[in-house]
Amino acid sequence: MKSFLLKPFVVSSTLAIMLTFLAGCNDKITYIPVIDSVVVAPDTVVVGGSTTIQMDVTDADDENLVIYYTTNGGTISGVGDTVAWLAPNVAGVFTANILVTDKDGNQAVDSVNLVVVKNDTARQISGKAVFPSPSDLDLAESKVRIYTSKENWASHTAFATVKTTGFGSIVSFNFNYVPSGSYYLDVWKDIDFGNTINVGDYFGWYGSGTIYNPNPEPFNIEPGVPKVLNIQMRVVPAK
Repeated sequence: MKSFLLKPFVVSSTLAIMLTFLAGCNDKITYIPVIDSVVVAPDTVVVGGSTTIQMDVTDADDENLVIYYTTNGGTISGVGDTVAWLAPNVAGVFTANILVTDKDGNQAVDSVNLVVVKNDTARQISGKAVFPSPSDLDLAESKVRIYTSKENWASHTAFATVKTTGFGSIVSFNFNYVPSGSYYLDVWKDIDFGNTINVGDYFGWYGSGTIYNPNPEPFNIEPGVPKVLNIQMRVVPAK
């Protein structure tokens, strides 16, 4: 009789434990969005110029994320993880604030500085990209890129890019309205359209070193002094 009276209690307790376990299984684990990186390219622009803000954001829930941008100067154009920023008509350092949110209200925030310089200090960089000996290789439409630091050169974050003019083994390039300052420069023709420097591409830089270990060196742009550079080109070999 004693054991019979205990049965309803045991059954009820077991059912309660099972319901609690099932309810726990149905609880959704939510994750906060993570901003992995924010890149501004170029990192310095002249007044009225524009740059690109590109961010890498992840969310373990694989939810649709909404990204908001605000800035204390200039104008943001576009939506999503890549937008354009149009600089104001005054020089200075401005800030773009970024807010990422998911449907559950979880948020991540970050910010970047945007540097604007006066274009009345802008000068010209021109020159030629040349293979060292007569060649039938064509440098037409090569990219010529300038950088504001060696770190930006290493990460391929160019301040400005132009394409060469002409064709054949000697071509020309020209940058207008470059602010005074220190720069690095390279020339690259992406032969295989691989978007990275690969074997067979044409590559050159201002500086020293070898094709296996290039050493770009800075040069200065000063008011009233145009800069003329001749860049020796090489074919990237297999190691």
